[in-house]
Amino acid sequence: MLTGATSLDLVRDELFVSVGEVEDLLQQFLEERHSGNLLQQAIEGLQQLRGTLNLIELSGAALLLEEMIALATDIPVHEGEGLNAPLSTLCNSLFLLQRYLHFCRQQGSERPELLLPVINELRSHRAGAKPLPESHFYSLDPQRVPAALRNGAREPLAPRTFARLRQMFQLGLLDMIREPGQAAGIGLMKRALQRWETRLEDRIATLCWIASASLEALEVTPLEVTNERKRLYSRLDREIKRLVSGQAETDATAALRVELLYLVALADDGSVLCDEVRRAVNLPDPGYTEASLQQAFTSLRGPGTDVMRSVAEALQEEITATKDMLDLLARNAGDTDQSLESLDASLQRLWKTLSVLDMPGISERIRQAAEQLGSWQPGDNQVLEHIADAVLHAELLVTRMESDGETLSTLEADQQHTPVELKEAHIVLVEESQAGLALARRAMTAYVESDHDRMHLMNVPDTLETVRGGLIFLGMTRAAEIIRTATRFIRETMLERQKAPVESQLEVLADALTSIEFYLESAERSSVNKGDVLALAEDSLAELGYKVGS
Repeated sequence: MLTGATSLDLVRDELFVSVGEVEDLLQQFLEERHSGNLLQQAIEGLQQLRGTLNLIELSGAALLLEEMIALATDIPVHEGEGLNAPLSTLCNSLFLLQRYLHFCRQQGSERPELLLPVINELRSHRAGAKPLPESHFYSLDPQRVPAALRNGAREPLAPRTFARLRQMFQLGLLDMIREPGQAAGIGLMKRALQRWETRLEDRIATLCWIASASLEALEVTPLEVTNERKRLYSRLDREIKRLVSGQAETDATAALRVELLYLVALADDGSVLCDEVRRAVNLPDPGYTEASLQQAFTSLRGPGTDVMRSVAEALQEEITATKDMLDLLARNAGDTDQSLESLDASLQRLWKTLSVLDMPGISERIRQAAEQLGSWQPGDNQVLEHIADAVLHAELLVTRMESDGETLSTLEADQQHTPVELKEAHIVLVEESQAGLALARRAMTAYVESDHDRMHLMNVPDTLETVRGGLIFLGMTRAAEIIRTATRFIRETMLERQKAPVESQLEVLADALTSIEFYLESAERSSVNKGDVLALAEDSLAELGYKVGS
């Protein structure tokens, strides 16, 4: 079964229509506070959205909807201006939900951590709802972490010494709160923790050891010193005091350990103490780094998909004009001086625009290419080829932005040092394969409508063989094998036998080919887990008696 971000394409349009309807209802309620019916309709719309997201197992988005429903249900009617803040948060959450669904589709996986800030903002408007911890979506069971991993002291620490070390820790914490960019406070906190680690009993020593590693992560990686993380170390201070006084560990102690370990999990590999803790606790990999998480946050809150597509369309026009001028210069056609001047102006606009859009790599490449125009002479094709190569790289990125609505910085970060010709060939092959499958599907439709006239199928095996060759070149060998098996079924069952296949068999074959079409449509999103789609196609052919690979 297709679940999670992989299945978003199946329900995407309906989801966005439903989100838009709920947004309209909330906007109307903002203007007509007396109409409880509008709010109730909005709540029912949110519940339907939550059901859909639960069905396709987007857990983070479903939790966001749960919090929105809880807040909307708590809002009383006829409360006047006092409702502005929670209603504004609900509207902002719907906007962020749309951006998040686009993000999941592009990435091919869910990143629920990105929704924590807005979830906690929703919870802040509800009495008694505490904010969720930073590690809420991190797969580490608090009960699985051993309480005692370090050998502490066997004799109690003198109260006066403990008080002095605690004062050292608090001074460092105060410096962290006031000056988060300075390392002095962190060094003071680490020193106090290291002293406690050697002077307190095993469980407290272990907690201090983990906390020291988390501070090293803040310092070395570095991790951002957020307000939540400042509060975390304030909790640590109070918890150590409580444990030293002889009180037993609680669930809060275990939760605190997990929060500190989450920071350790985010640390770079260069942190020696963090590596030591990771090995001892066998920490699961979160699947992302602090840097990638911050980049995703920026992308989520940046310009929307429609805006990025509009920018991409304008850039495409500029790139097309640039290519035309390059062609004129290469053929020595028209007024050379005028073409040269126009090309220089176009390249200047292009690299400056890309620079403003946070594309330093390709922007600098086009700028350097533009500088070479000053030394260009008629017939010097090497300079023109260098400029054309830079422009083609920009065109590839802009084309992706126009089709997917992704941010330029994300696209540039994803771009590998692959020859531009190979990338273009990859795009062409995918498009040709999609066209071949569409042609085969139309031929089979004509076959059914003509009462099984086999003349409509004569070219289908050759068409599918061409598709299979393209898939092999693209490295999609599993999909190619499925096409080979489907071709064998068409040739043996639909062309060579006198008896036409039953309608149910044709439906199953259509299921298999539709799965391959979906696979190709998702080809550019390399992170999408398409194994489920291919398995579906293989199961369909197996139902026809044609096992893939046999």
